Amino acid sequence: MNMLIAVGAFFQTLAMLFRNQIVLRTMFIVGSSFYVTYYIHVLPTPLWEAATASIAMAATTAIGLISLLVGRSKAIIPKHLLDLYEHMGNIQPGEFRALMRCGARRTLDRQETLTVQGQTPTKLYYIEAGQIETVKNEHSFPLPTGIFIGEIAFMTGAPASATVHVAPGSRIVEWDSARLRRKARRKDKLRLALDARLAQDLANKVANAVGSNHSRSTNDEG
Repeated sequence: MNMLIAVGAFFQTLAMLFRNQIVLRTMFIVGSSFYVTYYIHVLPTPLWEAATASIAMAATTAIGLISLLVGRSKAIIPKHLLDLYEHMGNIQPGEFRALMRCGARRTLDRQETLTVQGQTPTKLYYIEAGQIETVKNEHSFPLPTGIFIGEIAFMTGAPASATVHVAPGSRIVEWDSARLRRKARRKDKLRLALDARLAQDLANKVANAVGSNHSRSTNDEG
């Protein structure tokens, strides 16, 4: 076997061992370049059909690689949304941009009630900054910022478990739940990223609630 073919086969076989898409695609392209070199420059008569097929596969892989790199670059995020992207965290720039295309970012000029206990909200909210008051079964308690509101209803269709009021001057982002669901169904990457981010938010809320209950129990015992 010609050395170029052997090296090309090595890179393309090795590529399949990586889960990292950037490494996988890069190594596949490198392997294809050895095949193309062999088909065109080494053989007495160039195998244009085989070379063309290898070039086509490498080009398709390169397009995917470029799309992947662009989707992970902060350069695609509008400047006025960079601070929100940093605040929200744990979502790739490409998915964040897709998410914000159907969202509205605004500052409240008065107190607003985002959810009502027992009613199913039609919107999903992210609280960027401000004061949040939650009322559940007539008990009132504050919540930290940097959280989603209405995520359980968005994910499951269940009614809100608490009433949430947000104070004037707070900065929020809101999405129409039905529209966002439709968009997420069409874009798998957005759906997976949003599901992961909302699941993380729920996990943090549960952890904070458990910690708060433990602290109250300790104080009561004391």
